[in-house]
Amino acid sequence: MSNDENLRAFVLDQLTDLGAFETKSMFGGTALLIDGKAFAKVKNGAFWLKVGDANRADFVDHDMPQYSYGKDNARKLNFFKTPTDVLEDADKLVIWASKSVDAALNG
Repeated sequence: MSNDENLRAFVLDQLTDLGAFETKSMFGGTALLIDGKAFAKVKNGAFWLKVGDANRADFVDHDMPQYSYGKDNARKLNFFKTPTDVLEDADKLVIWASKSVDAALNG
């Protein structure tokens, strides 16, 4: 089992209390979606959450990197890496993921 597959299983277990969402294999990773909109992804051994105006400070305050790809990682998406302390605390993760759901649905 790959690192991403282990992380995917862990994240899905942690997000049990978030409610219904779907997963989809996309671009070598797994996207987590609500109403067809991605609010999170598991890729490159990390869990990335969607960021909007309402939750950007959470990630900036933790000095978390933004998801980037392409030649020289020049292209950036509005997803940021989830801090380890949040990832390991299911209650915190559900709160952060809920904010990312709002960002995905309203952004």
